[in-house]
Amino acid sequence: MIRFIVAGACAIGLLAAQSTPCVSANDATNTVGMSVSAFPFSGPNNFAYRITPATAVVLQSAQLYTASSLSTSGYMTLEIYDESGAGLPGNRLAGGTLQTSNALGLGWWGASFDGLAVLQAATNYWLVWREAGGARLPYEPGGTTVPWARFTGGNWVLQTTQQPLKWRGFCSLLDGQGRTPIGFACGASTGKVPAAFANYAPTVGNAGFQFEATGFANGAIALAVIGANPSWSPFAVPGAPSGCDLNVDPMVVATLTVGSGNQQASHTVGAAGHCFFDLPIPANPALVGFAVDAQFAGFDAGAAAALPLVFTNALRATIY
Repeated sequence: MIRFIVAGACAIGLLAAQSTPCVSANDATNTVGMSVSAFPFSGPNNFAYRITPATAVVLQSAQLYTASSLSTSGYMTLEIYDESGAGLPGNRLAGGTLQTSNALGLGWWGASFDGLAVLQAATNYWLVWREAGGARLPYEPGGTTVPWARFTGGNWVLQTTQQPLKWRGFCSLLDGQGRTPIGFACGASTGKVPAAFANYAPTVGNAGFQFEATGFANGAIALAVIGANPSWSPFAVPGAPSGCDLNVDPMVVATLTVGSGNQQASHTVGAAGHCFFDLPIPANPALVGFAVDAQFAGFDAGAAAALPLVFTNALRATIY
């Protein structure tokens, strides 16, 4: 199937680099400490870090500099919360879940958000990190520190020491070398806007490459639409809710099940709201410059449309 998809692709020009973050801390280098988070048998770790943007921004994605040391794979979630009157995380604004694996190695991992996180200047917010355990703590030795909190005993508890969080927030969907968002998503009846992204680089011989999506209803049936026509013209899907466009030529359509577990779930069970499509890239230099597009659609039980589906943006992976 992979060879069929790539064979139909057309060569693409220069690869887009990753967008510049619109808010970040300690991200000028790739220096990080050696400490890893403990593995909690009672459920995922829940950490929160105060962020205070100097200017107003609208975040659509975020990254941490981390790695998974676990031999088993899991998930992590990045979310933006406003601040409560108690000076702790208050209400969730937006977020996204990504799949983790020690195969990714140490680097910038992230997710696109299931909505817009509108942050005002000089106002406190919180970046909430939920992870399975065994993750390299994203702290830069000697870096700028911020207050942080842990969720324990059913409450957020402010910690006595500050930590030099190493993170990036973007005013665009997550992209990177060889990974370009295409088109727009449409909102679900829940108010979330599902998003597609990729953390693995689409390099020749990368057997672990995958497309990911976040923001769907837990346990819902979903579709991964895979195409390879860069000249494809988006069109409104008949019967789908208004604004739901198909941005990918449907060469291959795969049926998936959206996850329903927490960040410690296996990839078989999946994490809540998340689904993925594996696309191993053969070790063939002739594939350099070819592109594969992906878009996800999920069943939306609350939609009044004849075809109750909600769509992500599409994502183009250009092999390099």
